[in-house]
Amino acid sequence: MSPPPTDVDLGWWALVRLAPVSTVASVLWVVLANGATLLLPAVSAAALDQAIAGRAVGGALAALAGLLVLRTLAEAYGGLARVSAATRVSATLRYRLVRHVFALGVPGTRRHVTGDLVTRLSSNTTTAGAAVPALVTATVAAAASLGGLVALWLIDWRLGVTFLIGALPATLLLRLLMNRATSSYAAYLERLAAIAARLTDALTGRRTIRASGTQRREMARVLAPLPELSRAGQKTWAVQRAVSWQVDLVITGLRLAVLAVAGLGVAAGRLSPGDILAAAMYLTSALAFLSQVDTLIRLSDARANTSRVAALLAERPQDPAVGAAPRQHRAIPAGPGALSFRGVRVRLGDQLVLDGIDLDVPGGAAVALVGRSGAGKTTLSLLAGRLLTPDSGTVLLDGVPTADLCPDALRREVSYAFDRPVLLGGTVREALTYGRPEASDQQVWEAARAAQAVEFIRRLPGGIDTALADAPLSGGELQRLGLARAVAHGGRLLVLDDATSSLDTVTEAEVTHALTVALVGRTRLIVAHRASTAARADLVAWLDAGRIRAVAPHHVLWEREAAYRSVFAADPPPQEGDG
Repeated sequence: MSPPPTDVDLGWWALVRLAPVSTVASVLWVVLANGATLLLPAVSAAALDQAIAGRAVGGALAALAGLLVLRTLAEAYGGLARVSAATRVSATLRYRLVRHVFALGVPGTRRHVTGDLVTRLSSNTTTAGAAVPALVTATVAAAASLGGLVALWLIDWRLGVTFLIGALPATLLLRLLMNRATSSYAAYLERLAAIAARLTDALTGRRTIRASGTQRREMARVLAPLPELSRAGQKTWAVQRAVSWQVDLVITGLRLAVLAVAGLGVAAGRLSPGDILAAAMYLTSALAFLSQVDTLIRLSDARANTSRVAALLAERPQDPAVGAAPRQHRAIPAGPGALSFRGVRVRLGDQLVLDGIDLDVPGGAAVALVGRSGAGKTTLSLLAGRLLTPDSGTVLLDGVPTADLCPDALRREVSYAFDRPVLLGGTVREALTYGRPEASDQQVWEAARAAQAVEFIRRLPGGIDTALADAPLSGGELQRLGLARAVAHGGRLLVLDDATSSLDTVTEAEVTHALTVALVGRTRLIVAHRASTAARADLVAWLDAGRIRAVAPHHVLWEREAAYRSVFAADPPPQEGDG
């Protein structure tokens, strides 16, 4: 079983540490801007008092202009620093997420649909990155509020006391806003991710949807979470609306109260006209934090998004070797590619997929894996190259447990061709040499010839150097390129997971014959749905409900076992055509 998830620290301080330089620069620029803002009232008050007294105000006005210029420049550079911090945090989170998704492997990614992963990698990390500039803004606003309060207190302690009495309820309202908004945003993001996941599924099966005429039904399915999404969004806005007007009301009352006390001070002779001007300006600074409703809403949104990122990062890989301390790996010995399974058990979630598998694949032989849907064929094939790790038991390549082998060396010796290959790279050539960029032109063309792909590759606009985006490929052509990539990869073991299902019978026979010639001495493990594919293998391993039922040549099983024959009748392969 997989180890339980562990907590991942993505609190505010952890996010700041992802972009320390940009964050510090942002803080310094914002502090400089706020410092200039705090000095403006004192300079303005001095200029006013000097003007009333009939003294020269040239120096005060020059200082005032200098402070305004300084604040403008600091705000501009602070904005650039905040953007830099947000971008760096988002990029770092995406990098960590991508690495972690690959570390989770096949069993880990099965827990999340593609749309959900895309949402976490894109919008969730972007919003999480925005937390840092929002946090800087809120923190500096709090510092500015404290500075404004101190200045009010220095002008007249009565002003400070009046401000504190009114600020307390507003602060409690802001805390309530943060808690309620975060909860609402979390619900909103869950519904949004559900829609994204359903949309991704629909796009993947768009041809089937169109062919079956179920567009309206599929639209209804994709948008089914929309009412809940709307309710979650409206709840968020309702919380913001309710708190915003209450905070604005408190701020307005607080402003009037402080200015009224200042006015009484002027009437009593305690304060000068310049003092009341300074008090009015310092009051704006003191109210800065209470005016940060929008910033706190952004922080609530960022906290909800960060929680989704942290939840994925907290999931532990099924392979215990991933993330463990480096250890000494054994070298892969020379050998023919003999593959062995000893007492292998695999559980995916609550389902026991493979139960006590014992199987020997002779070196250089072709062994077909046959069984009904859900029998465990693909799972067994994934174990061969350690794309999946058994819960118990051992997988051996030429007598050495694959768990003891260097992962990179194992990848060089085991290649895969899947039923729905994804071509990676910029051009067809790059796709065929993906994983083995040092392959020569001769090796690439020999692999393409073995997969019966030479003819249609040469028909492409730029031949083998055609950009993948400009290469119109049918399902069968895509599969043949996937086969060619696996052949070009080399190694002693080739795993074909239903890799010819989109080929017509004639093309499949030609490909199988060519592969037999090209792969002499290379071990092949073949997930087979067609009787013709199984017939061309040296041996068939018949799986039934996660167990090996029999191992024998196809013709022997075909003649003796009616249940074996029924496998091909009950579980025909998918047909896409070679079109």
